[in-house]
Amino acid sequence: MRGFEIIAIVIGVFFAMGIAAGMLLVIALPLLRGALRTRRNRRRYKNGGDWWKLSTDDDRRPPRWPGG
Repeated sequence: MRGFEIIAIVIGVFFAMGIAAGMLLVIALPLLRGALRTRRNRRRYKNGGDWWKLSTDDDRRPPRWPGG
């Protein structure tokens, strides 16, 4: 093989790895976001993050949702 062919193959391999990594990120980020949200709610609201099940007071309002 000549030098140009080797360089073209290396560039093609890195290009394919970049596309594969991007596809994995597109698939994994929504799953990761859900897992992080669950962890954050567990820290914020003790007993698993179920603030609607924890409250026994009818006049007590739930916390505001972010951005809402």
